[in-house]
Amino acid sequence: MQRVLGIETSSERGSVALVERRPDGLAVVAHAHHLHPNEHAERCLPLVAELLASSGWDKRSLDRIAVGVGPGSFTGIRIGIALAHGLGLGLGLATVGVGSLCAIADAHGPDDRRVRVVVRDARREEFFVAAYDAAGQELLAPVVWPRAGLVAAISEWAADRSFVVLGETIDGLECAATSAGGAPDAVQIALRGADLDPELHPPHPVYARGPGADPQNLRPSPLLLPRQ
Repeated sequence: MQRVLGIETSSERGSVALVERRPDGLAVVAHAHHLHPNEHAERCLPLVAELLASSGWDKRSLDRIAVGVGPGSFTGIRIGIALAHGLGLGLGLATVGVGSLCAIADAHGPDDRRVRVVVRDARREEFFVAAYDAAGQELLAPVVWPRAGLVAAISEWAADRSFVVLGETIDGLECAATSAGGAPDAVQIALRGADLDPELHPPHPVYARGPGADPQNLRPSPLLLPRQ
């Protein structure tokens, strides 16, 4: 038997889930979420405690922790990974990282065999984009594409494929509804994380772009100027 705690905080929606491997496969035991985007650090750990208590699980009965690694909110990603690391170190558990866009693709369900193109708002008139097949195999690693030309870019990339867009509604493309309103969820993080090798999938953040901080145009420090 295997017990997995899933944590996902890369979007405005924070969530946690408990998954257990049973003789007939993986089963979702408990799930909770909150909708306070700036309170992941304060709310997720109490949610974990509530789930463990309601499920009758001792925290020492967990076998591993799976955490969403983005792309998404820089702060949210860091909070989730820090929480997973802290719990993993304290309990002596392996921690595995799961792509947050992959989790959205997984939530679409197995019946639709089309390629899943996942689109999430990255702000600054840009979107995070990734693509997966129905089995969760990554076809396009997470990238950032500008809003202008997004439909054309996706259509060109998927020209020879039957695909569906998940996550964000994009005019000109079919967008299918997913659970959690198109946001990544801890249920899929835990389900996929149960089968990943922690050595091959460490909980390293996937930002898909830099923080966007432009260097200041400052005069050189006198201490760094060559002597005359």
